[in-house]
Amino acid sequence: MIRQTTEAEEEDFSFYWKSCHQPEIKDLTQILRYISFYDAILTVRQCVTANKEEQIQIEKQTKKKIFDLIVLPKFEILESEITNEELIPLVDELKKEWEKTIYVFSNFYKSHEVLFLGKEREYTLAINRILYSDMPEGRRKTLILKLLQDMKQQNKSTYQLFYYSKQNPWAASNLNEENYESKKFYLSLIEEWKVDPDFDPNQISSLKDFQFCLEEIPNSNQKIRILGFFGFFSDYGRFTTKDQTSFSQTNQTRIRYIRHSLFHSHHFQKRLENILISCKNSVQSVKEI
Repeated sequence: MIRQTTEAEEEDFSFYWKSCHQPEIKDLTQILRYISFYDAILTVRQCVTANKEEQIQIEKQTKKKIFDLIVLPKFEILESEITNEELIPLVDELKKEWEKTIYVFSNFYKSHEVLFLGKEREYTLAINRILYSDMPEGRRKTLILKLLQDMKQQNKSTYQLFYYSKQNPWAASNLNEENYESKKFYLSLIEEWKVDPDFDPNQISSLKDFQFCLEEIPNSNQKIRILGFFGFFSDYGRFTTKDQTSFSQTNQTRIRYIRHSLFHSHHFQKRLENILISCKNSVQSVKEI
């Protein structure tokens, strides 16, 4: 849902997938394409030309890639590690900007996005490297300032791209139609998640709160763009139970594991909290008009 693949890209994937004669790799790329279509197509292309020994390696690499792509790297600033007094306020600011990137701006619809939690993962890894690598404190400060500026610019660009662009995944021609399609998409996923055995039962209450809140927002309000929640639903909603019924039993078990991991993750919980806050603010603004 993040970026629609072209007909030519789908044909390429289908050609290489059929030409790959290693069942395990074919199974794994079915899952991988939901997280990163381009990694999936590269994998089946490699499968076609690889010998048996290389195929074993491709299989191992693909399993690792799927795991790496669904798990956001852990980011926890160890206060005892930051001893330079000049860095303490900068690191605090960096953490706040990171939280906005991960939990707020990741929810906006971005038509150019091609990878699940791509920018978010990139920034998390970069921060971890800068904070915990052995380097002169002057260089660490320079890198923190540069990364902080980059994150702020990225978030500003994401905000502007979302609010001033008319692009949407539904190819809707006006905001009313776009809001209708967005709401329909979210509500259908909510209904599915409410009965999904892998969904975190501790999050059901928040999910229902969001459902009630969403239903209160009128589609016709020209000051509210419901697509502001799209990133959240497209990220976690790509592994639906009904769309993968034709998969092998092994793949269905894998997808259940992925769904369970995502629904119980900290970033899922925090992003759900943030879209609920945003939704309630939107409903309040409607009542005040």
